[in-house]
Amino acid sequence: MQTKTIQPIHVLYFETETSFNNIMQYVRVVAHRLYREAYRKELEVTGPIYWIYKGADGNPETQFNLSIALPVSCSNTELAGSEFKLKYLNPFDCVAGHLYGSWQGLGRIYSELAHDLATEKRIMSGENREIYLNMDFENPENNITEVQIGIIKSA
Repeated sequence: MQTKTIQPIHVLYFETETSFNNIMQYVRVVAHRLYREAYRKELEVTGPIYWIYKGADGNPETQFNLSIALPVSCSNTELAGSEFKLKYLNPFDCVAGHLYGSWQGLGRIYSELAHDLATEKRIMSGENREIYLNMDFENPENNITEVQIGIIKSA
């Protein structure tokens, strides 16, 4: 488990309310549209896709806020007519771990990090991020995903 602070990141993003029961409709689809829009608006892509969960508790029926974000260079580009928006992600204090392989292992990584946080009596912030460093839909064993669980920094 690694503790770190992520500095603000400028992103092109999509935002919705959903649940884990309904989340599959966004997999691959939104990221593809984000990349296409970045290209269309001549925005320089500066990092991999982020999935940002606020209020997700692991229960498949719980509604939570989902943002899917693509880091891009700061720009005065107008997004008129776009389904996406631009913003800076807030600084983010977190613990992080990596998953090498299929996303079916995400639950295990979250459990390990949550266990470590409980052992150290750290408080979760309610925001989690997944950064898709490498996505291989043909060979999921080649996926590399960083999982970040937000924490409330102790004084």
